[in-house]
Amino acid sequence: MYFQKYRESVYWRWRLKSVNHEIIASGESYVNQSDCDHAINLVKGTNGSTPVYTV
Repeated sequence: MYFQKYRESVYWRWRLKSVNHEIIASGESYVNQSDCDHAINLVKGTNGSTPVYTV
């Protein structure tokens, strides 16, 4: 699994993808990149080793 963090217009968004690249979950839009990072960390929980890729 891995996270993708990306820009959509002026907003930051994230999605969680499986090893076969299918979307498992996605988040709302965030104005600040730090808010998007915070949401990703909340979803990660104790599995902090899941990589995050900015695309």
